[in-house]
Amino acid sequence: MVRTDLTVLAGVGILALACLVACGFYVYWCSGSYRNRKLRSRRPTSVRRAIQRDNHVSSEVDATFGTQLSQRCKTSLYRLMFGEAHDECIVFLMAASRAAAQKEATDALAAIHCMSPDEVSVHNLASFRELIDSGVSEDEDLRLFEVAWEGSNVSAWAEHPLFLTDDSTLLGKWAELYADLARELATSAINRARG
Repeated sequence: MVRTDLTVLAGVGILALACLVACGFYVYWCSGSYRNRKLRSRRPTSVRRAIQRDNHVSSEVDATFGTQLSQRCKTSLYRLMFGEAHDECIVFLMAASRAAAQKEATDALAAIHCMSPDEVSVHNLASFRELIDSGVSEDEDLRLFEVAWEGSNVSAWAEHPLFLTDDSTLLGKWAELYADLARELATSAINRARG
């Protein structure tokens, strides 16, 4: 009985991992970074081929091009908090105005949580520009996901936000952020283990 349960649990874990990988590939393929890389690979670049042959990479070539947010994000994106202090959720959505964002978020959250719109508690509504202006990250687009700061450093990022939008560039940017955070965590763990 226990062996069967463990087998089923392992199968579910493998299936969940496969779904996560498939979602990651989907978000990556929908990102501007992937499309730009495909376009760059089609263009003849003799300098890049020479650098690859010599196994010498300059800092200019080494620069990574992250996901670029769409123009729609830059003009229509809003972020707000939903819930109480001990059980808050960060919500991203596209709307034509601040009032429309408030109404659309309230209606959507009421439907998702099976409650009346009067019971929905939303606060800290901020536009794309307000989030960019208040953030501190070097990559301005990552400022959308900053939640708390200690001086000029980000001390907390948005965890498990609710995306009420189909904009793949926003999802790609969030996935890129968490991939970088995971890499930094793994690197620090390896460095601690070494000495």
